[in-house]
Formats: sequence, C-alpha cells, structure tokens
Amino acid sequence: MLTLKRLAVYLITFIICAVLALSIGNWRKVDNYIVAYSNQVSKADSIVNKEIVFVHLDQNPPGESACETFYLKRRNTIDLLNAVAIQAEQNNGPKGVVLDIWFGRDNTEQENLIAAINNLQEKGTPVYAAYNINAAREGVDIDSVDIETLEAAHLTEVYNILANGGEAKHPGSGRYHTNFYNERDMASYENDYYFVSNAFGDSTQIESLVYKIAHDLGDSRTLLNEVKRRGSITPYASAEEMQSHSYFFAADAQLSLESFIPYDQVPESRHTIDMDKKIMVVGDPLNDIIGMGKWAIPGPYVLTWAISDLLDMNNRLKLPLESTPVIIGQMLFFSFFVALAFALFFKYIKILQTKPAIIALLSFLVSLLLLFIYYRLILTFKAVIPVGQTIVTMIVAALLCWRFAYKFLVTGIVEGAGKYDVFISYSHGPQAEWVEKNVYEPLAAYRKPSGDRLNIFFDKKSIGIGEAFTSRYMWAIVDTKCFIPVVTDEYYGKNHCRNELDLAVNRYVEKRININMLAFNYEAVPEPYRTFNYIEVGKNPDFINIITSNLRD
Repeated sequence: MLTLKRLAVYLITFIICAVLALSIGNWRKVDNYIVAYSNQVSKADSIVNKEIVFVHLDQNPPGESACETFYLKRRNTIDLLNAVAIQAEQNNGPKGVVLDIWFGRDNTEQENLIAAINNLQEKGTPVYAAYNINAAREGVDIDSVDIETLEAAHLTEVYNILANGGEAKHPGSGRYHTNFYNERDMASYENDYYFVSNAFGDSTQIESLVYKIAHDLGDSRTLLNEVKRRGSITPYASAEEMQSHSYFFAADAQLSLESFIPYDQVPESRHTIDMDKKIMVVGDPLNDIIGMGKWAIPGPYVLTWAISDLLDMNNRLKLPLESTPVIIGQMLFFSFFVALAFALFFKYIKILQTKPAIIALLSFLVSLLLLFIYYRLILTFKAVIPVGQTIVTMIVAALLCWRFAYKFLVTGIVEGAGKYDVFISYSHGPQAEWVEKNVYEPLAAYRKPSGDRLNIFFDKKSIGIGEAFTSRYMWAIVDTKCFIPVVTDEYYGKNHCRNELDLAVNRYVEKRININMLAFNYEAVPEPYRTFNYIEVGKNPDFINIITSNLRD
C-alpha cells in the first residue's frame, strides 16, 4: 500500500521543483516567444495610430570632423524644433514632440537648444526626449547604477527644461527611458526603473517614455488596463508600413513645411506634412538600431509602434498574463492532469502497464494538447498565458509518475498484460546449462491446443545487451501468466533470483500469477516458501508434462 512517507517525498519533490520553476527567469524567454508568435501581424496591416507622424532626423550628418558632425547634429534638432514652433504659432502645431534622441554631457549649442525647447513649450507644445539609462553601464547591470552616475552622463540642463512639459500642462521629471528588450518579432519594455539616489538607499523613478506619452497625450482611458502591469510589449510590423507615415526633415531657409519631405520623395505624390494635433515622433531609423542580424530593427520605429499600441489602448495586442496566482494555478492544474492521465492510461491500457516511460510521455503529450487548447481559448480574450513554468512542472509530474510506477511494480499489484505465458527464473550457476536444455527447450517446443508456441521469458534469449537488466525482468514478471523458478542450492542467495521470486509471490498472493516451482531438493527451497507446492525434479522426471498440464488449466 501507498505510505504517507512515500507520498510526502513525491509531494515535497514537486513543490521544490515548482518553486525553482517560478524563481528562474529563463522561462520568460519561452513566454516571450509565445507572445511574439501570438502577436504576429500581416506586413500589409496598418498598425500605426493616425494621431502619430514620424519624422526622420539625421543624427549622423556629414562633417569634416567629429566636432563638426556633432555640431550639425545638434543644429538639425534645433532647426526642427524651431520649424515646429512656427507651425504651432500658426495653430498648426502637433500635440507634442517626442525626440528619440538623448542629450549627452557635451554642451555644444546648449543655449540655442534650450531656447528652442522653451520657445516650443511656451506655445503649448510639450517636448519629450529619451533619457539613456544605459549611458553609464559599461557592462554593469542596470540595477547597480546610481542616479548620480546617470545624471553625470546627460546634459541635465536640457532635461530640467523638458520637465516643464509645456506651460506645466504635463509636469514630470523630464527623464524618461526608451529601454527595449529585443525579442525576435517583438520588443518588451518596463514601465519604470528605479535607481539609488543617495547613501540612504532612496530611489529615483525613471518612467518609460512610451508610458509617459500615452499618459500625457492620449485618451484618459488609455492606461486603465496598464496601471497594474509592469510593462508591455510591441510586435514588429514592416519598415515599409512605417515609412508610409514618415517624413525627412531637411531645413530650408524659412524653416517652413517644405522642410518636411515625404519619405517616398516622388514629386507627383508629394504632400504637405499634417502635424496639426498629431504626436510627432522624431528619430533616426538608419543609425539607431536595436537587435542584431535578421532581428535588427530601427529603434525609433519600435518606440513609435509602442506609443501607437498604448494610444489604441492595446486593442490589437494580445498581452501576457502576469498574475502569479494564475501561473501557480496553471502549474497545479496541468500537473494534476498529467498525474490523472497517467493513472487512467496505467489502469485501462494494460499493454502499457509495464512501459511507464511511454505512459509518462503520453500523459505529458495529452496534457500539452490540453494546454494548447487552453492557450487558444484565452487568446480569444486577447491574453497570452505564460507557459514556461507550467511546462516544467508538467515534465516534473510526468517523471514523478514514472518513478511512482515502480511502487506498483515491487508490490505486485499491477494487473499486467499477460504478454508472456511462462517466465523461467534460475541461477546462473552450475545448473544453468541444465535449465536451458531441460526446461527452456522442452517448453519452447511445446504447442498450445491452438498450435501456437508458448511465449517464454528466458533472460538469455529475452534481454538484449545494454538493456536495464533489473527493470526488464521485473516488468516481465508483471506481464507473465506463469512463473517457473528453478530452485537450486545457490538460487535464493542470488539477489536477482531472490527479487524475482519475492515479486512473483507477491503477485501470487494477489492472484495475478501462477507459480510452478521446480526444486533440485527440499533443502534448496527457501524456508519462507516451503509451504508451496513444488516439483522435485529428481523424483519427477516428467515435470515438463506436469507444468504444461497446469498451463492448460
């Protein structure tokens, strides 16, 4: 019978594995892959919110020196801000300008840059810029960087002006990150990072620029479903689709609308930029790339897609469930289902009872199919279930069920499939050759009334080289109708022989097997089993006929 101790061992093992699965973060990669797969979009689909217009601003202009290149880069930003300010003055300005540009410590054109930001914000158009939380990393984990180190890498005077938010309509810190984690066909990001700001352990919050824009410039309902989330995701669309919303900025003398050139630059299809009450995202998709190889994608495009997703209240996105109770509930339910499937297969498919590894695999696959059905069901609610930890605990449950099957084996309570008619148990001692010639060969030549041969388990013929010897013969006994131990003087002293006989007797008590014991003499019969009927081969030379007669019965 199943003991509480054995059950406790299995339960504790499962709990430990489940806790480890929850604590290891590597499963997030599996979940992110599922999220990316679930959010694949047709390259022909338009996914950019109509409130957004993208402007390509060259951040690597040609110059005769690095200093001149940097000066031209700053001038490009200043000219763009001034050109937008002119439109704002004519009531044709955008709702806000988002610069996917971060301002490092170099103070080149600092005064003119601040003046351009102030001028635009005074006209009611807030300006936002990226704050590079990786600026001071140098291979160090983000969590170990303090805010003072980050501030030293930025032109703080500019970020302090950005904090004004356009006539204080949208007050904030002016410091918002654009840190995305590239994941195959999507990027993920966190809403907030916290950096230690002094020796007392106080922290400074750096919000996501995406979150800040949606909060300040989007519909008030936009973030209702985002408040409890630690972050979000954005799937990649095609660059061509993004370019249909794009303009180049090349300043003219008057900084007019003509400074904004449609991406296609085809004269007959050129149109004037419409920035009125739009959110203008500015960046350099040619020189600002995240990811590598075929997964490389322009960072400003990712930012634009992410802003668009939040402005649309994530209506098109299928977001991952992040609830810990949900994850734990999944782990427990599907692990239990694995155990249930194993028990049902074990009970009702008798031919598999002695193949617990196959049953465990089938149980896992059936449960995996159920998990997939559950995933598809939840997907209809625009949510993606986390599967990494759940699959791990399902595997653990299948392994524990496989291991637990040995309890049924050693107690002999498994019904068995009746695969073998006869199991010959003997000692590989001096009489081994006699057993093969006088027991195995006559039984192998015997014909049932149907004319069929007996299916005999004889280790020399039935166990191949390299097979797990112990489990092979023990499962064979479970699948045997008649057990024939050939008891010699050294038989019960051999571990394997003793195991075979003990298991067969357990099954005999449960009325699941017959035993026809052959003994060379009375003294050879193990003392616990001398009450059994046995055939002494020296006194009954016709023992094969006696055995075959019992088989017919």
